[in-house]
Amino acid sequence: MKRLLAAAAAALVLVSLCACSGEKTEESLSEKSVSSEAEPEKEKSEASSVRAVSSSLTSPLALQEWGNAAKFSTLDQKYYTVPVRILKVITGSQAEKTVRDYTKENKTYSLPSDDSSDVWVTAEYEICLDGFPAGKSGTDAGIVSFVTGLDGNTLEYSGKKYSVTTINITDGKYYYEGVHRGSIAFTIPSGCRDYMLSLGEYGETQAFFTQSTKNTLSLE
Repeated sequence: MKRLLAAAAAALVLVSLCACSGEKTEESLSEKSVSSEAEPEKEKSEASSVRAVSSSLTSPLALQEWGNAAKFSTLDQKYYTVPVRILKVITGSQAEKTVRDYTKENKTYSLPSDDSSDVWVTAEYEICLDGFPAGKSGTDAGIVSFVTGLDGNTLEYSGKKYSVTTINITDGKYYYEGVHRGSIAFTIPSGCRDYMLSLGEYGETQAFFTQSTKNTLSLE
């Protein structure tokens, strides 16, 4: 009789352990599933957490800082403010190679001649399209840009004035939201560093960036 009771008790313990083990496994899989489903939301919230500030000619932004800029929406023919920032600026042979690669099949843009004192510059930027009306087809990461002197007027270097034209060399893809990269290319006189690069529609909100060591806050 004692042996039968001991065997029954052992069987009961074994059943309980199996049941507990099954509950724990089911709970762990459930938690893992919820965590996996939450990952896209986390990525979206990170993009939405971008905080940009206003800037001006007298109070420009440094590289890596987010600024406010106006981008035109063809969907409803309105301007919208989007966060943008310049990641890095590359000057010289590497920038020229980037432009050569981009324009390999497009002869619209010409490179400086060998005897030209001008050099190519590329400015890589990021733009956050969260909240921008993209429509069914999406929108590109391009944005209007300008290069001027630190005072906002025509760039001047060594007593000469230079009218700088920028070209947007983005990847041509279309997006709906999130942070995406683009690149701007232009030529400036060799050795010139004191210039202002602005992103955003003229006459609307613009984000101003500079690498100049001059005190731009003292402009009249």
